[in-house]
Amino acid sequence: MKLNKDSQTLDQIAPLVEYSFLKTNDLRQDANFLSRYDHSMGFGEYKDRKLASYIMVNEFESRIFAKKVKMGGVGYVASYPENRGQGDINRLMNEIILELYKQNYAISNLAPFSESFYRRYGYENAIYEKMYELNPTYLRFFKPVKEGKIVRGKWKDSDLKEAVIKLYQGKLKQNNQRNTVDREDWWWDRLDTYYPGRFICVYFDKNNQPAGYMFYRIRDREFRVEELYYKTPQAAKALLSIIASHSSSDLKYYVKMPESSLLGEFFPEQEGLKVQILPYMMTRIINVEQVLEALHLTKGGKIKIEITDDEIVAENNGTWEIDQINKDTKVRKVEKDPDYSGSLTNWTKVLLGHLTLKQAVRLGFIKEHHPVDNDFIKGEVSFYDYF
Repeated sequence: MKLNKDSQTLDQIAPLVEYSFLKTNDLRQDANFLSRYDHSMGFGEYKDRKLASYIMVNEFESRIFAKKVKMGGVGYVASYPENRGQGDINRLMNEIILELYKQNYAISNLAPFSESFYRRYGYENAIYEKMYELNPTYLRFFKPVKEGKIVRGKWKDSDLKEAVIKLYQGKLKQNNQRNTVDREDWWWDRLDTYYPGRFICVYFDKNNQPAGYMFYRIRDREFRVEELYYKTPQAAKALLSIIASHSSSDLKYYVKMPESSLLGEFFPEQEGLKVQILPYMMTRIINVEQVLEALHLTKGGKIKIEITDDEIVAENNGTWEIDQINKDTKVRKVEKDPDYSGSLTNWTKVLLGHLTLKQAVRLGFIKEHHPVDNDFIKGEVSFYDYF
């Protein structure tokens, strides 16, 4: 059931989340938890008037190319041990997805504890990250900048904060994102308090305009860059020079980047890099029509795709005709033979994941009935948010 937002309900949510996630503090007094709670819907089941299971759904907006869509971020999936295996989470997940559809959400994202578990509810891996591990010896190639300047500080520094948000929003306005959170002020502020000890570096070019930024922390002998964005090669090299200025054989160096990142190309010798592509978030398409309307085809014209096996939102199943004239995408359900067909989860790999249509056909995820010389423009996920 959908829970009320009142102090009595919070009094039951807090100890359940504390127990399930090994929290040692009172979450009713925790600003980080409350900031998420204040921007969320709660769903739960009671046993003998005691809250036994709970799921939080945060209310976000995300970018799919030029469109802003509603995204439900699922987190804090919790049950007391004596109540596990009773089907609560199964019932709640079904209820949540139907409620999101009712409220006109386009997608839902989550960080899975089990991919196969959440695949039952239509979620599929769609957001991947590229993790660089840097050998400190190879940081010697990056020297302090001679043009422009690097400013280092904290989020409370209003000039740095303004520069970071300007860069972030500028990237989103390029309309090439396929599943990226459009961060609101409360979320920016929470990210800062959630990651204690985090520093910001902003590179300003010779015209004193921000051209790149980096968030990093040094903890447990690890130098971890948790977000790095640059508009120019000079900005990338300048930020890498800050990492290099901390060079020590006692530290391990990690840089988290988008899956499409080419950061390694700046290293004259790349043998000092270890690179991994890691799954990060799973996505559930809540409203197929909204998602298709936001996407673009590589060529103009029509393509018909059949979506099957959505066992929760029946309205998503069927054949959808996508008709693109210039950049105007029109979508409608039709009673025609499809060009391609596949399950909702397999289409998620194509529509919001990193597979092209042709790759999905070759892998057997999508069945081709009538070959069409067209595909979906992939876009990219440039920034990562955890909830």
